[in-house]
Amino acid sequence: MLGQWPSGVCVVTTVGPHGVHGMTASSFSSVSLDPPLVSVCLGNHLPSRALLGEAGKFAISFLGRDQADIGRRFAGQERDVKNRFAGLDWTTTGNGCPVLSDAVAWLDCTVAHAYPGGDHTIFVGAVTDAALPRITSPLLFHSRNWGQIADPLPPAVNLTVDVAADDPLAGALRKAGARVRADGHCFEFSADDPPPPAAIRAAKESGATVIGYVPDAFAPDREDEVLASVAALTELGCDEIGCAESLVAPASPLQVRRVLQDAAARARPAVLRVRLSGDNRLALVNALVAMKSGVSHFDVVAPGSGSSGLPLGDLLHLSRQLEVAGPPDLVHIRE
Repeated sequence: MLGQWPSGVCVVTTVGPHGVHGMTASSFSSVSLDPPLVSVCLGNHLPSRALLGEAGKFAISFLGRDQADIGRRFAGQERDVKNRFAGLDWTTTGNGCPVLSDAVAWLDCTVAHAYPGGDHTIFVGAVTDAALPRITSPLLFHSRNWGQIADPLPPAVNLTVDVAADDPLAGALRKAGARVRADGHCFEFSADDPPPPAAIRAAKESGATVIGYVPDAFAPDREDEVLASVAALTELGCDEIGCAESLVAPASPLQVRRVLQDAAARARPAVLRVRLSGDNRLALVNALVAMKSGVSHFDVVAPGSGSSGLPLGDLLHLSRQLEVAGPPDLVHIRE
């Protein structure tokens, strides 16, 4: 019954007379913000329970969506692993407890209270230090299965369209709420050549939307560089951050997924948008993957624009099939 309640997953670590010890736990909870207190429940039969009680300190490493193997390891599900800590990158906290260097977040705690809870002990920890080593979605545990947050489709798509300003279609799109790039209401630049902060401030003061684009955003060998660029554009104060597909190297749906899942978190509070290539046979698959990864803003091209981006009509057709709201049903766009 209780397995139907989903939870995050963390690794609880402490230090005993024979070295470090750790275990996977999902029974973690925030208790208080002021002072910062958290709780974790450990079974009374577990060695960790006795060690943690004796040490009077523990650390919590929150696991990311790509760390289910670590969760299984510290849950004792990988029987051939003799040393659970071996081969992983660890950081030692001020209290002397190990935390995963690539955890989503970690907390360093001293035991403030220990309460009996049936066949468990409820440890309340006073948080003495904390860090966010990386930004990614969390690992979840539900009904004995490891997973991640579900990906709902956005309620609507927002479009910026490459179309001549005097094209009759431009007027229809404006009335429908789409943005026409030729209207010049945006201040755009590449992350490879960012303008000085003064230029960004001036653009904002003029009422322009500041958009920084990361070129070749879905190249597999540039993932870390791309995510760093997204973070840098966020620091610059961009209103929107665009991930642009290369025109010569088609992006795979898997790589689009990998990049956008993390980029969406790093871009906040800026809006994340995507510019896909229309020459990629998987363009609409990539558009669907982008929507499922939290993206609702797309750059598209109108017929006759001369650009090689994702065709406006194709994205409208996809959004209609998915029952995702967008500009009105202009069937002639596909002709």
